[in-house]
This record gives sequence, C-alpha cells and structure tokens, in this order.
Amino acid sequence: MASVDSMNSRKLMVYIHLSLAALFLPFLLMMPATGTLYLAGIQGSQKKTEAFRITEAPPAEDAAQDAFFREQFARQNIDYDFEYVRASGKDFTFRPTTRVHYVASRDDNGTLTFSKVEPTLLKRLIELHKGHGPMLMRWFEGAFGVSLVLVAFSGLWLAWTATPYRKVTLLSFGAGAAILALCLL
Repeated sequence: MASVDSMNSRKLMVYIHLSLAALFLPFLLMMPATGTLYLAGIQGSQKKTEAFRITEAPPAEDAAQDAFFREQFARQNIDYDFEYVRASGKDFTFRPTTRVHYVASRDDNGTLTFSKVEPTLLKRLIELHKGHGPMLMRWFEGAFGVSLVLVAFSGLWLAWTATPYRKVTLLSFGAGAAILALCLL
C-alpha cells in the first residue's frame, strides 16, 4: 500500500500536470494545427496594398533605422506602431506580423515602397506559431515550451508510477525515441 507522502506527491503532480496542460491547451492545439496546415501548403493569405514610397535610404544601425521608419510613418500621417524592424536584403518587415502591419521593399533605383498588409486569421496564427507576434507573446511561447516539457515529463512520471501503465508507457516512449533517432540518420 502506498504511503501518505507518496499519495500527496502524486496528487500534487496530477494537479500541476493538469493545471499546466489546461492553461496551455489552446497553444497545444494551435501549434500542431497551424504547423500541419503550413506543411500541407495551406498558409493563409494576406491583402497587400501600396501605402507610400520614399527615395531616402534607411540608416544601417538598428536604433537609427527604427527612428527613421517611425519618422516616415509620421510624415505620411499614418498612426502605426511597431515593436521592431526585421531587415532581410532589400526588404523590411515591421513586426509583429500577427496583425495589420507594413512591409517595405527597396527596388534597384533605391525607392522604398511601403505596403500595408492585412493577414487572414490563419496567416496571423501561423505568424504567431513562427514567433512573429508581440514581444509579450514571444515570452509566453517560451513559457509554453518549458511547460510543455514539464507536462510531458509529469505525464510520463504519472504513467510510470501507475503499475498497469508501465509497459505501454515504456513501449510508446521507446517507439517515439526510435522514430526520432531514425529521422536524424
């Protein structure tokens, strides 16, 4: 028969496991759903509309670049706030991209064309999945990752401590580890 201490620790582990799993369940469902759709080529869409053009070149330094772009939006009387700019070659993306946002592309003549981008819900969710959401959400996704590991290990521990589930738990875990190992070859 189990001791009082082991029953209390098991009850606490079940409580922690269920609380974390329920808290992060929306993300636990969203991540594989959006990832699977993305891999299947269903990536959502976005409406892109040209907003304005400039011929000035943005500075190379991040802080100066940030101020430069904020000034360009203000000059156009566009009330738009972004958290950071992601530069890639001749393109600039103003993040987060999980909402209506802007992008800018430089052509061969040096003209920067700014476009307003309106993503569909699926596109927004996929951008969230990729970590392109608000900074607060990026921190939350980090916590989600840690919690997912805790939920997995606490579930594994709970299954292992229930004698009838040991064999199936060991076999399932071993099969998963073998599949991962095969994928790395």
